[in-house]
Amino acid sequence: MRTLVLVVVLVLVGCAALPLSALVLDGSDTGENLIVPVQVLLTTASGALLGRALLDRERPVRQRLLLGAGLGVVGALVGIVGFFLLLNGIDGA
Repeated sequence: MRTLVLVVVLVLVGCAALPLSALVLDGSDTGENLIVPVQVLLTTASGALLGRALLDRERPVRQRLLLGAGLGVVGALVGIVGFFLLLNGIDGA
């Protein structure tokens, strides 16, 4: 159950981190190329921290951090694909 909660939270973080990183980085000369990497890094770091806090205490800390970071990458990818489909639609893909 905790893993499901972690996945849902990280998908929401991944969807929120993309427009927030675009808000901060858009318009600067070097920032436009960094929007997606910053979003992935934020979601991965959030996943590692939330994974350490939410996953079973019986697992080693390193395993909880890595699992949370991996789920953070998945959440970031879902956010990127979701926004791509919202902006371009199925026909634009």
